[in-house]
Amino acid sequence: MKKLWNKDFVLLLQGSAVSTIGDLMYSVAIGYWVYEKTGSTSLMGIMSAVSMFVTMLLSPFAGSIVDRCNRKWVLVGMDLLQCAVMLTVGILAYLDKLNVVGILIAAFLAALGTVFYSPAASTLMIDIIPRDDMVRGQSIFSGSSSLINMVGTAFSGVMVAFFEVPLIVVINGLSNLYSAITELFVHVPRTVSQGEAVTVKGVLRDYKTAVRVIFDDPSLKLFVPFVLILNLLGAGPMQLILPFCMEKGFTVDMYGYLMSIWTAASLVAVIILGIVKLTPKIRFLVLSLGFTASVVFLTIGYLSVGFIIMCVFVFFGAFTNSAGNTVFNASMMLALPEENRGAILGFIQSACVGGAALSSVVYGVLGDVFPLYIVFAIGNALSLVPMIYFCFHPRTKEFILTH
Repeated sequence: MKKLWNKDFVLLLQGSAVSTIGDLMYSVAIGYWVYEKTGSTSLMGIMSAVSMFVTMLLSPFAGSIVDRCNRKWVLVGMDLLQCAVMLTVGILAYLDKLNVVGILIAAFLAALGTVFYSPAASTLMIDIIPRDDMVRGQSIFSGSSSLINMVGTAFSGVMVAFFEVPLIVVINGLSNLYSAITELFVHVPRTVSQGEAVTVKGVLRDYKTAVRVIFDDPSLKLFVPFVLILNLLGAGPMQLILPFCMEKGFTVDMYGYLMSIWTAASLVAVIILGIVKLTPKIRFLVLSLGFTASVVFLTIGYLSVGFIIMCVFVFFGAFTNSAGNTVFNASMMLALPEENRGAILGFIQSACVGGAALSSVVYGVLGDVFPLYIVFAIGNALSLVPMIYFCFHPRTKEFILTH
């Protein structure tokens, strides 16, 4: 029987881990650079939204294309593209020729790579993880990312304070290169559609099929609009935490510690779910109570005055949110039909990222007018009503209990 800790899982896990370290340091460094140069939260929101809008518009089609391609070469090629983009940005930064326009172009190109990389990696994970270990496998994969984020975010804050942005950008490019090299040794199973010609007609046909499957399935038909709404109301603050911390009077180091606490909480949640095998009923309770509790904890956290108190509520908010997401994502992976899995994942990701992109822009614009802590708290509190409806809807319960 196939084991969870097989060669392919380990290779993909460690390659992703190294790449995540580079991406994390880059996001902190570039965010700090933009805010220091412009002082505008709306520009930061737009910068985050560029990559998200690319993902929103192209994900449904990218998933269909990936279904037809050799996923190994998609993974390797997109990592090499990311490497080239980051090294170019790093050189421009060293020459003091980097500007906001250049960063936006880099964000667009990097997003183009991610939009193809993501469905290739997600569908591959389904193939290399045993089905009865999907929750554990997803938890381990998420847990490694959380551990990296926990340590890396705090370290990135220190690096920004003591080192220059160009070095961090170059490190990110080299991390993508390492990831590409390790992916060469992963055995990637063929998909049902692999080898079929990639044509506009075929991609559009897959897109229509994905839409039909989603809207014919009572559960997926419920999930897509709610994913969009909940990300619109709640995702924006995560893109603007750095200016939020600076507005509160915190240092960039304290920002790093706050984000490390977020990821530490997420790590604890996925470790527990990776060790303990939950019954379907307990999984539903983890999802429903976790998601709703996270909204309450984070709203209080945004309104907190003291740094320590804020950290406590952020910890509990991140813990409950991560637990709910882990259960939901594992069930979703098991529910998707193999023949057009990439296209369906792309469509769902499009709704998710589309809401987050709009959220970044809206929160950024509002943040230029009102204090960010008020904007964060009100937006997050408004998400509580649709969150409760989604979590306790009979369709959601049936979906979790049967997958």
